[in-house]
This record gives sequence, C-alpha cells and structure tokens, in this order.
Amino acid sequence: MLRTAEDSGSHRHARSGAIALLIWAPNLVWQVRKGFPSMTYIANHRGSGGGPLAYFIEIVAYLFFLLPLWLAGLMSLFRTRLLCPIAIACTVPLLLFLFVGKSYYAAGTVPIALAQGLMALSKVKHAKRRRLMEIAVVIGSVLEFVAFAPLTLPVTPPERLHASGLETKNEVFADSVGWEDIAQQVTTVYANLPAPERESTVIISAYYGVPGALAIYGNPKQPPEVVSPQLSDYYWLPANLTATDALMVDYQPSDVAWMCTSTRLIGHLTVPYDVNGLEQGAPVTFCELNAPIQGLWPNLRNFS
Repeated sequence: MLRTAEDSGSHRHARSGAIALLIWAPNLVWQVRKGFPSMTYIANHRGSGGGPLAYFIEIVAYLFFLLPLWLAGLMSLFRTRLLCPIAIACTVPLLLFLFVGKSYYAAGTVPIALAQGLMALSKVKHAKRRRLMEIAVVIGSVLEFVAFAPLTLPVTPPERLHASGLETKNEVFADSVGWEDIAQQVTTVYANLPAPERESTVIISAYYGVPGALAIYGNPKQPPEVVSPQLSDYYWLPANLTATDALMVDYQPSDVAWMCTSTRLIGHLTVPYDVNGLEQGAPVTFCELNAPIQGLWPNLRNFS
C-alpha cells in the first residue's frame, strides 16, 4: 500500500513531537513532582515592576534597529503552516511574562524570529528591492551592535563600572562583580563564630548568588552548609538538615525575628570598587532558630 506525501509528513511530525517530548520529559517529571514550580513562579513573581508598558518599551528599545526584521520574521512564521507552532512558541513567552516578568525573559525567542525574517527576505523576488533590504539589515545589525555592545558585553573593567554608571544601566554587570570577595567575607564571618555555634549553624542567603559564590570560591575542605529560599534554590533544602542556628545573609534582625529566639547583627558585606551590586551593604544576622528549618522554610520563600 502506497503512502502519500501527506501521510509521510504526518509521520515525520509525529516522530519529531515524540522526540521533543522525550527531551522535555525529565523537566516535566520534575515539574509534576514539585507541584509545577514554574507556574508557581509566574503566579507570584512581579518582575521589575514596570508594568506592561515598560515591558514593551524595553523590547522595542533592545530590538530598535532590527525591529522590522523581527516583526517580519514573526509574521512569516505565522503565515507558514508548518512553522505556525514555532510562531506560537515565540509569542506565548512574550505574553506570558507581560504582567509578571522582565523583557529579557523571552529573549531566547528573538533569534528564531530574526532568522525567519532573513529567510523571508531571501524570498523577495524583486532583486533590487531585496538588495536594498539586505543592505538595510546589515546597517541595522551594525548599529545594533555599536549601540548595545557597551551595555551587553563585559568590555568595561570592574573598577570602571561605578564611574561609568554602567552598573545602573545593566544590573547583570553590577551583580557580576566581587563574588570571590563576598565568598571570603561570608566564610570569615562563619569561621569567626564560636565553635559550638559554628557546628550547629547553617548559612541562609536571601539570594542564590551567595550559595553559588561559596560553591565556587569557598573552602572545598570545610564547606559550610549554605542554602537559599530564592526561586528554584528553594527546592534544594537538604532533608537531613538539623541546624539550630542560622547565619542570615541579606536579612536584618527585624526581618527574621519571627523565626528566632534571639538575633544579633554581625555586620555588612561589601562589594569592591564601590559597585552597587546585589550584596553591597548586605546585612548578616545571626539567628537562634525557634523551630526546625524545614518548618520555617516555606515562610522564607523568595520569588524575586
């Protein structure tokens, strides 16, 4: 029995879908086991607080010189039957994070639309018009690179970030400086605790950067237990954690009084070069826990 070209195409699509589902399966299983944390995040996160208007303004600003190519690519995806699912996949994140995210959350969809825009451009039959469009794309790409390279590429030395003001224009730059110093400071504070306290103390950071910094720059022979209730780090609290005290990073004593029988402010962290990074001036509070950490953990959850 002969199979038609349409039947063959349907089988290819089915196989492609099965392969995609297989690749996605581990993530899907984890989502189900943890109660769909991505949906929980979307429902609770509020992004940068700029609202939908600021969201769209940022997208337009970042794509300014290539905005026509991006729009043409999206339109081409929607108009091509076989590529319509990709168009939907590119559009859904834009709408999904409209009220609860930041504009760059959907940045992964941009190259897809731009690539399709180039494909659509290559099919313009009028040679002169196509050539002019190609020149416009090249010029737009160069202008995009020149305009945004200082804001997107780490070409400015850390010691110049504060003076140049780039730390306020791109928070990623500000938050990429000084993590070795932060790890050393937190380790020093922990090491200076009296031995009985140190042995029963866990480090809890409001943000996941501190656990990451200690994992990379900390002492591998004597690593303190460090956890964070922020985003997906919330799910990695060790089940066998039996700490009775906590060194709370980025928490004032008043922030954690509800979970402590007593608190004392140990000090503040400093980021080098006066860079206003996330941990600049972060308070470090010692807390005697009034309950097992597992019971307190849900109330510390941080969606920021």
